[in-house]
Amino acid sequence: MESGELKIFQAVAREGSITKAAQALNYVQSNVTTRIQQLEAELKTPLFRRSNRGMTLTPAGKNLLEYADRILSLLDEAEKSARYSEHPSGPLRIGSIETAAVTHLTPLLKTYCLQYPDVQLSLRLGRRTA
Repeated sequence: MESGELKIFQAVAREGSITKAAQALNYVQSNVTTRIQQLEAELKTPLFRRSNRGMTLTPAGKNLLEYADRILSLLDEAEKSARYSEHPSGPLRIGSIETAAVTHLTPLLKTYCLQYPDVQLSLRLGRRTA
């Protein structure tokens, strides 16, 4: 079982149709059909109930979808982690009460911004509530 197959399976499960999944993935319909059939053959169990109205998950398909969601999420997280750089970039939002921002954060944030110019810093000030 490969991540590509899981992505296709996930799309068909979400869309409820091979045609809609193929459109969402920008694949040809026959490729999606073949990959789903191969996955079902590999697992030796049907993952979908097919009808005129589309496709619904079997109990085995529901179980696989839970794993597919977790696996694909972890793969996405791993990919993002691999792109990690020692030089941060992107948005950084910080919230603080005014007193702490003025007395403590201002010098720290000034140094941080000079050291990491690719970070788009935004500071939101709030009031302390009792």
